[in-house]
Amino acid sequence: MLGKMTWPEVKQRLTESSIAIVPVGSTEQHGPALPLDNDHFTALQFAKMAADRLWKKVKVVVTPPICFGYSPHHMGFKGTITLRETTLTDTIYDVCKSLDAHGFKNIIILNGHGGNSTAIATALHQLHGQTNAKVFHIDWWTLASDKILEVATRPVYHACDMETSVSWYLGQRVLEDKLVDEPGKSLVPGYVEPDLFAPSPKASMMYSMTDITKSGVVGYARKATKEKGKLIAEVVLERFVKFIEKLVNSK
Repeated sequence: MLGKMTWPEVKQRLTESSIAIVPVGSTEQHGPALPLDNDHFTALQFAKMAADRLWKKVKVVVTPPICFGYSPHHMGFKGTITLRETTLTDTIYDVCKSLDAHGFKNIIILNGHGGNSTAIATALHQLHGQTNAKVFHIDWWTLASDKILEVATRPVYHACDMETSVSWYLGQRVLEDKLVDEPGKSLVPGYVEPDLFAPSPKASMMYSMTDITKSGVVGYARKATKEKGKLIAEVVLERFVKFIEKLVNSK
């Protein structure tokens, strides 16, 4: 972890590896059974576990997580803290510029919150031509979409079967007696559905989570198990590690 290293240790590490993973998440409601830190917890755990698996091949550096994200749609639930989208974009930009200045050549933004994706994309656009480093963006769940569809109960959306299972396996605090099943409200049936894997056609719109759920959950959290979480998490880690190995071998 970069935050646990001294500056001479970072200098030495850069002679061995120039890859940094930046976990990005949020501090937002995840229903009555999961803590507010779930998104940055998950991103950080995946980053650390990948770094551990790669240790003998390449000594990847994991930065402290960016713990606040773009979450205004969750503000109807107590405890959520949101940044403005421009603030998140600027934070990611500044973090990447700092890492680039120190000599990191490959920077991976590992995202744990879907609401952050636009801000991250904007930061990458702004960084283009402004760094010597290559900067990548990965939403962790996209690495295992096929496995998620195989083992999780839809809808897959928020604090659902999939997210709860993965977090549980990674060591998150889960209040089993508070797990909720709430599939969520369709805002425009067939077009605006609270499901990451809803089939086309699709349309998007602005809405708050309180428009589609009373509990903060969209999905069947009671169906979550650590076993499902392991099946999904292992695919995420396998593919994430393979991606980093390809970066190393592409030099």
